[in-house]
Amino acid sequence: MSDRMHEHDMTSLEQKKPVYINPIVQPVEVNQQPTAYTVVQPVSAVPQPNQYVSSLNPIYVDHLSRHKGEHIIVTTTAGKVEGKLTGIATDHIQLTVAEKRALHIRIEQIVFFEGFPISYK
Repeated sequence: MSDRMHEHDMTSLEQKKPVYINPIVQPVEVNQQPTAYTVVQPVSAVPQPNQYVSSLNPIYVDHLSRHKGEHIIVTTTAGKVEGKLTGIATDHIQLTVAEKRALHIRIEQIVFFEGFPISYK
C-alpha cells in the first residue's frame, strides 16, 4: 500500500509542470563527466516590507545626547564597546573607537551605557 501511495504521489508530481520564469543555465559536463543536478528555478519576487519601523525612546535618546563628545562604554546585545560618542540619531548612535573607525549602533540593540554622571539642570 505504501508503494501505491508513493507511486500516486510521484504521478501527481509529474503531472504538475513547473513554471519557468527564466531558467538558470547549468553545465552539462564538469571535468568531462556528466553532471547530476536538479532543476534550478528562479523564484518570482519575494514580498519585501515597505515600512521601516523604529521604536523611539525620547528620554533615553536625550540622556545619550547629553554625553555627546564624551568617552562612554556601551553594552549591546552583542557585547561591550567603548569609544567617544560622536553622533546621535533617532535610530542609532555613532561611537568613534579609533581615529578612522566608527561604529554605528542601533539604539534598539543598546542594553545600557556607562558614562560620567550628568546634571539635569
